[in-house]
Amino acid sequence: MVAAEYNRLVYRLTGWRGAFPLIIPIRVGDYFELRDDGGPVLLGNAFDWPGWSRDTVDTEAIAGSETYYSGCQRKTGTQAGAGVQVPGGVGVQGTLSLSFTREAGFVLAYDAATRSRMRDQVRVQRRILERARSGKWEQNWILAVDVIAADSATLAVATDQDSELDLHANAAIPAGIAGVTIAKPALGWTASSWRGEGYSSVCQPGTPLYHCLKLRKSKFGHDWQAELLDDGDPADLFTDDPLDGSG
Repeated sequence: MVAAEYNRLVYRLTGWRGAFPLIIPIRVGDYFELRDDGGPVLLGNAFDWPGWSRDTVDTEAIAGSETYYSGCQRKTGTQAGAGVQVPGGVGVQGTLSLSFTREAGFVLAYDAATRSRMRDQVRVQRRILERARSGKWEQNWILAVDVIAADSATLAVATDQDSELDLHANAAIPAGIAGVTIAKPALGWTASSWRGEGYSSVCQPGTPLYHCLKLRKSKFGHDWQAELLDDGDPADLFTDDPLDGSG
């Protein structure tokens, strides 16, 4: 389950959950469940329910670009791009050659992003509990409460260890990985074919990062809806881990 492991790696590095695949949009208020392979299946948006208002969402622009990576390193020297056709008009100095040292190793970047988040999440938790008690919310459903959406985002995730990928720009790029703005469309980024196996999306609109709410499965037994009738602290009943209970 590469999607699940990618989600965990992103969380360890950033404190956020990593959406996979990147091109599936996740809006604040969306609720979804995860397939067996870890991919999201959108079910609807909470703001379409009676009494829910988008006026409870705060929005702010995020300046600049961000790049994160784990289980990924940049190849340099004679190793970089060996045996790979460089696109016409692009020099080797404009090529970022990446080697992924583990399954689900990744590089993620975004540019021109907006953060949207639900303002009063305790109130949101209580309203989800109300819906669950009335049979209108399932235990494995996930609610997006805080989302970073980007006009341009790039993601490369290896599905096999020791896979490799080259990203090509139409200009010279700096050394390392973190300082390379691989989500800047103006640099004309393109990707080579994978050597090995992986997923990549280059300079596309997407939702790279999110926070969520999900009922904590470990808190409940078989008859979980009946147990919700007992009053309790909502903070104890929810988790921000979309993979909670998935093994």
